[in-house]
Amino acid sequence: MALKDLVKAAIPHGICEYSVRRHDYMRLGISAQQASWIALSHRQYQNFCDARLNLVPRSILTSLRTCVDAGANAGNWTQALLDRFRPERVIAVECEPRMVGPLKTRFGTLPSVTVIDAALADREGSATFNQLRHSAGSSLLRPRADVIKQFAANSWDLIGTVDVRKISYDQLVAGEDEISILKLDIQGAEMGVLSNSQAGLQKTKCIILEVTFTPHYENDSGFPELHQLMARKGFGLYQLSYPPYHRGVRILYADAVYLREDFLHDLAPEK
Repeated sequence: MALKDLVKAAIPHGICEYSVRRHDYMRLGISAQQASWIALSHRQYQNFCDARLNLVPRSILTSLRTCVDAGANAGNWTQALLDRFRPERVIAVECEPRMVGPLKTRFGTLPSVTVIDAALADREGSATFNQLRHSAGSSLLRPRADVIKQFAANSWDLIGTVDVRKISYDQLVAGEDEISILKLDIQGAEMGVLSNSQAGLQKTKCIILEVTFTPHYENDSGFPELHQLMARKGFGLYQLSYPPYHRGVRILYADAVYLREDFLHDLAPEK
């Protein structure tokens, strides 16, 4: 195919993708002028979608108060949030020793971001934390040997353990009036956090939750158990990321967005 033919084919495709990005930004409350500019960057849009902010209702994103990034790792979710919106406060929770220092360095100059060196868990105390070669997989739970082959070579290797401080969700947000978004990505320990929270969940509007369809850790909980728990806690499923993550064999995980039922019930369909 000649170069001019390639250009003719690529330009309409590029315009279409740009239009989709711009529309998504505007749908979530970003002004047309700003959306037109930031939609030029495919990378920024990908970061925005990776953070699943495109799945959160506009009515929440346009009036953000406190947001919690639990399992913050390198801070990419917090950064994506700050790039596009202006929450009053962000609490980033991370206990992986390899990530806490860089996380504090990344956001140390921002008064609206607080980094908490602890593991969000079922209750206060201390615990043994399992460090995997790929830091994002590190967990309070021990990784299952039979899931190793589902991930990139060597990424699921257990390379050490370390003692960490635990903090419950209710303790973490005790001083907050409202949690607009809780992003919960703590590698299998979600059930303990959610089961043991009362006051914290009652003032939380939206939860972005990683859900698994294949067991990853010893004694972890899959999507069916977590979905039932969320219903008992007063949350309804609003969105599910697509496509779910897999490496050509079986579906491993996805991200689910839950809203409080009272908020979900009154939510108008988005146009």
